[in-house]
Amino acid sequence: MKKNLSEIKFEELKNKSFELILVVGMLCEVCEKSLGAKEKFLRRIQILSREDYLNLSNKASVHDRAEVDVENGKIYFYDHDFPGDLHPGCIEKL
Repeated sequence: MKKNLSEIKFEELKNKSFELILVVGMLCEVCEKSLGAKEKFLRRIQILSREDYLNLSNKASVHDRAEVDVENGKIYFYDHDFPGDLHPGCIEKL
């Protein structure tokens, strides 16, 4: 189960390693609804100290949101992008 990183305390992550995953939601230029998502493995990290935890929190602050799946050892950073694509129905409306 994923939880928002801001809800997770250091003690829950201490002495664990995680895969950092970036998920970018691709949005339609017209309606701003989802066209799909791209997922990319960034790297593996370990949370051994409070400094590691604070560094993770700082990294998360530049993304739209961050979620932690403690059971599966993954941390997801979510962003969105407008790649210049449109839904077929949105093209017809133009």
